[in-house]
Parts: sequence; C-alpha cells; structure tokens
Amino acid sequence: MIYSGQLTETLRFYEVVETQSASGYKSTEEVFKFKVRAQRTKNKEKYLEDAGELFHTSELTFKLRYRKEIKETDIVVYEDEKYRITSLDKFKEADQLTIILSKINE
Repeated sequence: MIYSGQLTETLRFYEVVETQSASGYKSTEEVFKFKVRAQRTKNKEKYLEDAGELFHTSELTFKLRYRKEIKETDIVVYEDEKYRITSLDKFKEADQLTIILSKINE
C-alpha cells in the first residue's frame, strides 16, 4: 500500500492522437489526459555502445495508485522531460502500479 505522504513526484500523462486534415495530411499530437502523484523508487543509468557510438540510457521507476486509463503507448512528462512507458506492473493485493519509464531522445 502506498501512503499519500510517499507520493512526492508529479507525472503528467499524454495520449498520442493521429489527426487527418481534409487534404489527407496526417499529423500526430499529444493530448493531455491527467496528472498523478507518484513515488520514485529507482534510477538506473547505463551507457551502451553500438557500432562505435556511445548511447546513454536512463530508466526511472515509479510506484503510484492504479489507474486503468494508463496505456503503454502514453507519453509521460516528468520534470519537463518526455519519457515513454517501458513496463506496467499491477500488484494484485493492492491497487498499486509500478511503472518503468525510458527517456525519449529528441
């Protein structure tokens, strides 16, 4: 169980919506869904090398109260940085959700 005092971080969830104009041009936009309070648990950073190029990856893990509206295709904004959802794990005994985020490189 997560207590309200442990929820110190704010996560904003956006849904990626594809729109099409009358001329047939398709574009995507991020539509704000909701924001939640969460508890940050881990921070995992690693450096990977691929074809001689160095990549920096970071994953953030949060615990929050379960919301069925959260999908793996959503974009999460935390501290003005965009992240994609890598994993969603719901605990059976409590309405608790563990979410792992990976930073989007733009």
